[in-house]
Amino acid sequence: MPQHAHSCRDGLLRVASELMAEIGYAAMSMRQLAARAGLQPGSLYNHVASKQDLLLDVLLYALAQRLEAWRCSTYPRNLQGYLRFMLERQRTHSGEELLLRHESRHVSAQQRGWVQAAQHRLREPLRQYIAFEQHCADDVSAICEAVLALLDSADNLRRREAPMDEPAIERWVMRMSRLLVEPQPVTGVSRRLTSA
Repeated sequence: MPQHAHSCRDGLLRVASELMAEIGYAAMSMRQLAARAGLQPGSLYNHVASKQDLLLDVLLYALAQRLEAWRCSTYPRNLQGYLRFMLERQRTHSGEELLLRHESRHVSAQQRGWVQAAQHRLREPLRQYIAFEQHCADDVSAICEAVLALLDSADNLRRREAPMDEPAIERWVMRMSRLLVEPQPVTGVSRRLTSA
């Protein structure tokens, strides 16, 4: 693909991302997108096959941008570094966060696999850090999902009527994730329950 075509495509995806974050995928028309991108409505289809395919491209683009930002970041390559990066990304890229959390429900069943594969690539470092800190592979997926739910909760704490400040959100996420990740000692009661 020529460099010009690639940069045009990236520009179109950025504009579509902004528009979807502002008014939502369902409310966005291809005519609105063409106007904002400075294209004739008919020429928009030289770049995208359909609105549904555009949504998939926007979500994959957002996930790829987030993964690339992590790879290029200077955060420590451990659980705390990953969580701090994700918290910062949520805060500084709220439109991207909004798209990933809310608009992905509009992808078709066939497209869902593509989005899940991209999400898996983004979550893979988290899984590795959890496995390393757990010193075993037991429950890594469940713990990973719980930590991701903490990150979602952090974004909700920012959006409350009386939002929590960023340092408090970070402390809360770090404390709760530590509780999830640290191997728990087996007590006599739980040992009896698991052996029954």
